[in-house]
Amino acid sequence: MAPSIIIIGASGNLGQPLVEEFLRQKSCFGRLAILSDPAKAHRFIDFQKKGVEVVQGSYLDFRCYQGFDVALSLAGNALMRLQPAMIEAAIAGGVRHFYPSEFGTDITQDGVWQFRYFRDKVVTRDHLNAKAKEYPDFRYTLVLVGGFSEWSYHTFSGVDVERHTVEAYGYADAEMSVTAVKDVVRYTVDSILLPFPAGESRREIRVRGDHVTWTQLIALLEEVQGVKYKVTFIDPQEAAKKQEEARKRGDEAEEIVWAGRVIGPAGKVTVPGPLDNDKFGFTPETLKQTMQRVLKGN
Repeated sequence: MAPSIIIIGASGNLGQPLVEEFLRQKSCFGRLAILSDPAKAHRFIDFQKKGVEVVQGSYLDFRCYQGFDVALSLAGNALMRLQPAMIEAAIAGGVRHFYPSEFGTDITQDGVWQFRYFRDKVVTRDHLNAKAKEYPDFRYTLVLVGGFSEWSYHTFSGVDVERHTVEAYGYADAEMSVTAVKDVVRYTVDSILLPFPAGESRREIRVRGDHVTWTQLIALLEEVQGVKYKVTFIDPQEAAKKQEEARKRGDEAEEIVWAGRVIGPAGKVTVPGPLDNDKFGFTPETLKQTMQRVLKGN
C-alpha cells in the first residue's frame, strides 16, 4: 500500500520544495498532507489546489496524525526542542515512521555531539531511540546531507557575495559537506520508498552533493563570479565568547546564532562515508553547479 505522509513545518525554507517533490511523485504515495496552525493555513492554498490536504491543528495533538503512516518534521531551531512531544503525539495518532528535522551534519562525530547548536537534535535522537524500544513497530529515519549548498556561502557564515568578502569564524582548511536543496528533497522523498532494513528501527540516509574545504569553496566563488575575494578567518573562540555572553543574559536566540556562526567555517558540517548516494537513481549537483545556477543564472 502506498504510504501516507504528513509534513510538519512546511512553511519554512525546505517546506515548499519538499512538497513540490512529493507532488512530482504523487502517484507513489497515498494521502499527502501538511499539518498547519489554523492561522497559517492560508499559506498553503496553492498546494491544496494541487491535491495536498491541509490538516489544521496542533502538532502536539495526536488526532492530527490519525490516518498517516509517515510524519516528517521540518522544525527549525525555534521548534526543535518540541520534537519529542511531536513524536509522542504522532505515535499516539498511529504514525509508525518518523523523520526528525535532521537534514544536516553527522552530529555523532567527535566535537560535534556536545556542541550547543545541536543540543535539541541530540535530545530528539535519544527520544526516538527510547520510543523504538517501547514500540517494536515504530521506526525512524535520519537524513544526513551536510549543509545546504545554497547556504554554504551565506552571510550567516560570513560570506558576502556582493562585496566579495569573507569574515568567517573558522579555518581555511576546515572541511564541509554540502547538498543542493533540490537534491535534499529528492533524497528525502525517494528514501521513503526504499525498503527499510529488516529487523531495524533506526535508519540513516548518508548522502552529499560535494565535499570541499573553505579554501576550495572560496576559490569556486572566485571562479564563478570572476572576482577576487578578500578573506579573513577569525578564531572560533571569539564566537564562543559571544555565545556565552548571550547565554548569561538569557538570550537563547542570540546564543544559538553565535553557536551557528562557526558550524560551517569550523568544520562541523560534514557527512563522512560510507555514503548512500548509489542507492538513488540520480547524480546530485556539485557546489560549483549550484553557484553557477544561483549566482549566474545558468
